[in-house]
Amino acid sequence: MQEKRIKLEEILNKFCIVEGYFCPIRDYKDAMKEACRQTLELAAENARIMNHIPNEEDDREYKEVSKQSILNTINQIE
Repeated sequence: MQEKRIKLEEILNKFCIVEGYFCPIRDYKDAMKEACRQTLELAAENARIMNHIPNEEDDREYKEVSKQSILNTINQIE
């Protein structure tokens, strides 16, 4: 399965398609919001749960989201 990628240039072109002209600031803002939205959705998809097994000092078992699995999303942004 091919890894999903977020393509910033495609997002920017979607919101600012007028070549040779400066786009209004709101268009860039909308493009940035879309890129952030896609990135957070991808990070949520990539999130993995780690199980912590009880040890002598702490007999509670708990689950935690792997921060590294979310940080790995950075490499999927082009």
